[in-house]
Amino acid sequence: MKRTILGILLLCAAVSVAMAEKPQPTADSLLKTAIQTAKTQNKVVLVHFGASWCSWCKRLDEMLQGKELGKLIASHYVLVHMTVQEHDKNKKLETPGADELLAANGANKSGVPIFMFFDKSGVKLADSLALPNRANIGYPASPEEIHAFEGILDQTAPRMTAAERTSIIDYLKKHAPPPESIAECH
Repeated sequence: MKRTILGILLLCAAVSVAMAEKPQPTADSLLKTAIQTAKTQNKVVLVHFGASWCSWCKRLDEMLQGKELGKLIASHYVLVHMTVQEHDKNKKLETPGADELLAANGANKSGVPIFMFFDKSGVKLADSLALPNRANIGYPASPEEIHAFEGILDQTAPRMTAAERTSIIDYLKKHAPPPESIAECH
């Protein structure tokens, strides 16, 4: 009985070590895979850069993948998550190469969430630096951010109907936090 328990414990430890040693996919590999999927599905790639500590990132995830809009978003976009800007204790969560992808696109000093859209050839179509002076929309919460996000939808989802766009904009307006909390976080 003791040998069986010891054997099980050793097996569990070996599996844990093996899983811990599995390298995290790189930003480049995630983007390449998403672009291949976008080609086969005739969609655009939407890359969401976020961090575990970011409440606005979680709001964006809920919008992009939640019950209300998840299917609609998925019908037009291949969604990819990349983790960046983690605190020291969570650096291991970061997607290798994601910071470099942000820097290459002029978005490394913008805060999170950041999002970028790539066509099925890998060409960047738009990003969340869509406010005056290339300021980051982040989660579209203010009227100005929501309006800029609507323009991005027009640009990146040519098959999206006016009714579908309206449902996304209505969702954002309905779930917008009070203006004072927007000002505190931007």
